[in-house]
Amino acid sequence: MPNRPIPRRKGHWFWGCLLEMISDRSGFLIDKHEEHGDVFISRALVRDLMFVRDPAVVYAINVTHWADFYKPEYVKSMWKPFLGNGLVPNDGESWKRQHKLILPGFHKKRVDAYASTMVAFTERMLDRWKEGERRDMRLELNALALEVVADTLFDIDIGKGDSETIRDALADISEILVTDADKMIPRPDWWPTAENRRKKRAIAKIEEIIRRVHEERLTSQKDHGDLFSHMVFVEDEQGRMSDKQLRDEAMTLIFAGHETTAHALTWTWYLLAKNPDKVAKMREELDRVLQGRRAEVDDLPNLPYLEMVVKESLRLLPSVWAYAREAQRDLVIEGYEIKKGQTITISHIAMGRNPEYYDNPTEFRPERWTREAERALPRGAYTPFAGGPRVCLGKQFAMMEMRMILATLLQRLEPNLAEGFEPDFVTELSMHPGERGMQATVRFR
Repeated sequence: MPNRPIPRRKGHWFWGCLLEMISDRSGFLIDKHEEHGDVFISRALVRDLMFVRDPAVVYAINVTHWADFYKPEYVKSMWKPFLGNGLVPNDGESWKRQHKLILPGFHKKRVDAYASTMVAFTERMLDRWKEGERRDMRLELNALALEVVADTLFDIDIGKGDSETIRDALADISEILVTDADKMIPRPDWWPTAENRRKKRAIAKIEEIIRRVHEERLTSQKDHGDLFSHMVFVEDEQGRMSDKQLRDEAMTLIFAGHETTAHALTWTWYLLAKNPDKVAKMREELDRVLQGRRAEVDDLPNLPYLEMVVKESLRLLPSVWAYAREAQRDLVIEGYEIKKGQTITISHIAMGRNPEYYDNPTEFRPERWTREAERALPRGAYTPFAGGPRVCLGKQFAMMEMRMILATLLQRLEPNLAEGFEPDFVTELSMHPGERGMQATVRFR
C-alpha cells in the first residue's frame, strides 16, 4: 500500500497543541479528529504526537505489531516512582515474564468467586444510606471499588481503617502525575519540590499497607484465594517474584483496579439518570430474572441488557479515554509511515463518537449492542480495555464488577442527579466529574 499523507495540524508557534490539550483533552481529541480525519499529527512543545482513531491502525498497533510498540518513555518516567515496573508501564521481556506469572491469578473461576463480595459490599454501602440524603456518587463508588479491590485482590477489609489512607494518597498521586504529564517533561523525582515530597509521602503510605500484607502471607504461608496471594507464591524457572516486583504489581493493582472502574460506574449512573426509559428497561430485566433476590455470577448470561448498558457507557463516556504507544522501529501501517520513536495517542473516546461506525454517536442507546452489530464493527473500533496481548488483564474482573454493582444498585435505588446539578467532565488519568463530584439524592424504590 503506498504511503498516505498524514494531515499536520498547526498550533501555537511555541506551545503547539499543548495548551489546547491541557484545557480540554477529550474535547481536543473529538473535535480535531472530526476536523482532520482518523489520523493526524500535531506538535506539543518539541514532540510531534500522532493521534489515531482509525480501527485498522488501532488493530495493527494492538495486535499485528504489538511487540513493536512500547509505552512512551515520558509516560514511563512519570509512572516509575509510583508503579515501578508493574504491568501497566512495563515492556519487553520483563513484561512478558510478569504477565505470564500474573495471568493465572485472573482465571475465570477465581474471578467469579469475587462476585458475591462485590454484591455484599454494595449492599453494605446502601444499608448506611438514608432516604432523601445527598450523596456524591463519584466519592461513594470510588470508596466501594477500593473496598472491593482490597478484599478480592488482597483479602483485607480496608473499611476498617485503611480506606481513607489509600484514597487520599491516590488522589495526591493522581493530581501530581497529571501535572507532570501536562508538562510533557516530568520533574525529576529527586527534585526537592513540595509536589515531590507530597508524592513520596503518599506512595510510602500505600507501600506500608502492601508490606504489612506481604509479611502476613510469608508468615502464614497461606493462599487466601486473593490475587496477591497468587503473586506471592507463584513461581517460574527464575523462581518467585522479588519483593520489588510484588510491590510494583500491588501498586498497579490498587491503582488500575479501582479508579477506572469507579469512574466508569459514575458515568453509567449519570447516563442512567439522564435516560429513565433505559432504567425502566434495565429494571424489567433485573426483576424478571432475579425476582427480588441478590444477583449472582451465574445470572449474568441471562442479563444481556445489563451488559449492553455497560458497553454503551464505555463507548460514550469511557473512563479510559485514550492511551499511548511509542514505535520501536520504522513501520508502514495501513499506508501510514510511522518512524521509530513516534508517540501515538489512540483516541478511544474519539472512536466512540465516529458516526461512520456508530449512528447518532452522542445518543445513549444500549440497544445498539446486539451480537450482529458487534460483529459488524471493524476490528479495533471498540477498545475500552486496549487489545491484543496487552489487553487489560482485569477486563473480565471489571466487566463483572460493573454489572454486579449496577444490578444491586438498580434493585434498590432510582438513578438521579441532585436538583439543578450537572457534572464537570475532567480528563486526567481517567475521565471523572471533577471536585464537585456526581451529586445525587438517595431515592429508594
